[in-house]
Order: sequence, then structure tokens, then C-alpha cells
Amino acid sequence: MTAASRSPRAFRPGRAALGLLFCLPLGASQARPGQVPPAPVISDTIQRNPSTFVAVGGPVVRVGVALDRQSITLSSPGGLRLEDALTGQPAGDVEPGGTLVASAAGSALLLEGDLSDTPTGVPSLRVRPARTDAAVFVAGRPYRGSAELRVADDGRVSAINVVALEDYLLGVVPLEIGPRQPDELAAVEAQAVAARTYAVAQLGGQMDRGFDLFGSVDDQAYGGMAAERDESTRAVRRTAGQILLFDGRPIRAYYHSTCGGRTAAIEEVMDRPSAPYLQSVPDQRPDGTDYCSASPRYRWSVVWSPTDLDAASRDGLAAHFRVSSGELGRIEGLEVVERTPSGRVKDLSFHGAGVELVLSRLDIRRALPHDGRILNSTDFQVVERADGLVELQGRGYGHGAGMCQWGAIGRARAGQSYGQILGTYYPGAVLVNAYEGEGG
Repeated sequence: MTAASRSPRAFRPGRAALGLLFCLPLGASQARPGQVPPAPVISDTIQRNPSTFVAVGGPVVRVGVALDRQSITLSSPGGLRLEDALTGQPAGDVEPGGTLVASAAGSALLLEGDLSDTPTGVPSLRVRPARTDAAVFVAGRPYRGSAELRVADDGRVSAINVVALEDYLLGVVPLEIGPRQPDELAAVEAQAVAARTYAVAQLGGQMDRGFDLFGSVDDQAYGGMAAERDESTRAVRRTAGQILLFDGRPIRAYYHSTCGGRTAAIEEVMDRPSAPYLQSVPDQRPDGTDYCSASPRYRWSVVWSPTDLDAASRDGLAAHFRVSSGELGRIEGLEVVERTPSGRVKDLSFHGAGVELVLSRLDIRRALPHDGRILNSTDFQVVERADGLVELQGRGYGHGAGMCQWGAIGRARAGQSYGQILGTYYPGAVLVNAYEGEGG
């Protein structure tokens, strides 16, 4: 999951009567059966009266799953039904076993394949499975709900999965927290609530591009039906409709893999204002050990020779500043300039022949790539060893703010409920039933 700073979008009330809000104290047992509502709509009451969040059924989300492609292929086992996305008028069919191939021709979609009719001059198209129990395949991957095709910039085409929020979560939670054992269900339930809250808070975040959320770590990893797992489906169903609020608004429910023993306040690791529910909290068991100690990245080290440090950091800096590595001087060393209250590196100096740079927060991780990815975290010590090598001795994985996923797993193994877990990592937030599930 990647942090973003987008405001919640106002929603129009649905035709059904608005339900009441139910607040649950964090730390209590809130597990209850639930099922995806068939036609979710969220109210705009949260914008008119932030102290009350009233909703019906839940929202539909629009997820960018195949963006800016030269062409996109769609299919469904029972065939497809096409509609003009602007007018809702029927625009043709694709028979069972057939495919639809979409590309762009100027400002309109160019449609090819096994079509009963070929609409022209259409800038966007809704594509539904002909059978309500079937998936829509987008670029070979199955999704619940429907797809919307839109002309993107530069003569390309994008596909957006239009899906009930609860169904969306079925393809998010297993990718974000991984396969888990029965004694870890509370951690999966906590992940479901955090992911749901994040999605609600981000609704409308990319509406200039026609969707709410990226179907990737730019928002939350999303794999559609192929990613679904039984234990995560149970967790989503059991927490259906539950989100976290602070002052009546969905919180920015950031989460990360491993805190290393203490989470970070949001302003320590991101260019975001302080938030009462995103403060640094310790993550220790009563015996003093850390709940996230089972993480494979609980403790880590990276060792570079002077040549390797120069090559890695110059590559990272060049990508960060969008210049060639040849434009940078030789990187000869690293020095911690300042640390945050939770002990993470706030500012790091890169120095050497012809270069003197100080980077902060996420920029540090981007500038020090290792094993094909950004540096694990900013919680590290720089050790200049006697053998001439430079070693980073680090803790944790990810930005460090909000819920520690491996800490949540450790807490679940220790018998804590998902309410207790959420109450630890998001202090002051209130867990509410924003809309009702329907048994299942």
C-alpha cells in the first residue's frame, strides 16, 4: 500500500431509507456474519454533518485495473453485454466464448472481436457479463462486477472495474496480508477494516481519470477473483460495513508490513500533517519482545563495498532526480543528519567527490535500492566497518505509520481481537457499522 493524500468524496443518498450509525468500542468483540449488499450506495451525510456517518448498503468503487494500454481484451464465459456508459443504451453483445478487443481511435473507442453490433464514436463503454454469476475477464484476469472502457491520453485505452466495495476487498485483503492460519484470523479482520476504511476515504481520488482507486500498490494491491482466499473472504464477510472514523470522518488508515518494535507518527515518515490516530506507538508484548518479531524483515542488514555503494546510490539518485548517473559525482559515504522521535532516519547525507545531498523520508529509501526494490525502511544505523565496507543495520519493512501487519499477526496469535488490534495502531479512532451486511 502506498500513501496518498486525497479527500473523501461526497455521495448522493440512495433510494432506500438511510440506516442508523452504530458505534462499537475498539477492543470489544465485533465479529458478526455479513454478506456483500447487492447495490451499495454511500450517503453524503458525512460531508454535511461530519459528526454523523450514515450510509446504506455501502459504496460501489471504480478501480483502475488496466490503464493506458494500446489495447485491452475482455471476455466472460457466458458472453458480454455492452452499454454506452454515458446513456446506458445497449450497444451490442459478445456471445459465449467470444472476445472483445478495445483500442482507441482518436477520442473514440475502436472495438473489434466477436460482436453482434459495432458501436462507433463511443468514448466510454460499460461491459457486463451476460450471466450475473460470471466474472468479467480483463486482460486475462477475472473480476467481479463489470468493466468500463474509456479512452485515455495519447491514443490509449483504460479498463476500470466497477465493483461493490465488499467484493473489491475480497481481492485486496489476501494480497495485502498474505495467506494466514486460523489463529491469525483477527489480524485478517483488522486488515479488512483498515483496507475498507482506506478505500472509503480515497473514493473520488482519481476521478479526473474516471476511477476512485488504483488497482495496485499506488493505493492497495488488488488481484480480482484470482487473488481471493477463504480466510480473507471470511474476514471481509465478518466485518462487513465496518470502518474507522475520527471526528466523524473515515481515517487515513495507513498500514505497513513490519514496524520493528515501534510504529512512526505519520509526519515522521510522510509529508502529511500530524493526526491523533497516526501517532508512534510501541509494539511490545508484556515480556518485552516485539509482536512483529516473526516478520522475515524484522531485522535486516545491507552491506556494500565502496564501489557497490556508489553504484547503488547513484542509480537510485539518478532515477529519483530523473538524470543520468553520469551527471552525479562519486558517492563515498552516508551520514545520518537527524532522526525522528521514533528513531527513524529523518535526513540522510550523501557525500563524496562532487556531490553533497541531503534526502528525507521516502526519498532515502528510493535513493538506496537493494535487490531490485527500494530500501526496506528508514529505521537503520550506518556502520562504517573496519574492512572498508558500509553496512546498514535496519529494522522493519515499509513506511512505519499506522497498523503494523506483522504486529497484528503477532497480536492475533496472542489472542487479541481485531478491535484490540485496531485500537492499538489507530488510537482514538472509532469503529462503526457504516452499513449493514446481509448474513453469510
